[in-house]
Amino acid sequence: MTIFNFFKKKQKVAPSNVFNYPRNEEGIKQVIAWLKTASNLIIDINGDGHISVGSMPDGKIFLYVYSDVSQRVPAYKKNDRFIALDFDGIAKLFEENIGIDFLWLNPNSDSVQLNRSVFSSHHVIKQNTKIHIGLPAERPEAIIDFLVDYAQIEPSISAIYLGLMNNNDEFSYVVFIDSERAKELVPEIGPKIGEICVSSKALYPVDFIYDNFLNEEQYQIYEKGTVNK
Repeated sequence: MTIFNFFKKKQKVAPSNVFNYPRNEEGIKQVIAWLKTASNLIIDINGDGHISVGSMPDGKIFLYVYSDVSQRVPAYKKNDRFIALDFDGIAKLFEENIGIDFLWLNPNSDSVQLNRSVFSSHHVIKQNTKIHIGLPAERPEAIIDFLVDYAQIEPSISAIYLGLMNNNDEFSYVVFIDSERAKELVPEIGPKIGEICVSSKALYPVDFIYDNFLNEEQYQIYEKGTVNK
């Protein structure tokens, strides 16, 4: 060994991809299906004992999640802390932490980002928050098609409304389902809506509301017994 080899720094080895899947709707479905059966999803704990999160330049907050400990870069050291959760545990985190916008799975390899709607339908608009509602300039056809098709086989749904919400310059599609079973139906379709947002490259995520402030004809995309608008 020469002196040059002795002082040569070891190169960091990036972790390999875990998922051999296509970058399309079918691939995202496979990842979500895997997540739902996983029992040891790794999440970092920070120095204060809280869940570690990251933030994007636009202010969106995300949750780092690793499929196993080898996926973390840099590698865990002696005093680093983490917890292992299953899908239900992750969903509970999203329910309890409304500020988390998406999950980033294996950011150093597979780099899969999943919107919070995959895990939770919970959305809160704080009191006295000024919001603006309007019609999207470009209709999210894939989302609308799914909602209409679902309504046609779910007898409790009498109407569905969709608008575009601006909440402090954060945009999202906002959906109200007119059904006495809305609070049961939204968690059921939330993961599918999340998949569609990713696969169709929707401009904005979807938030469900339980108080209908979209109660105008221009926002209605479905009415029982009529043709899709």
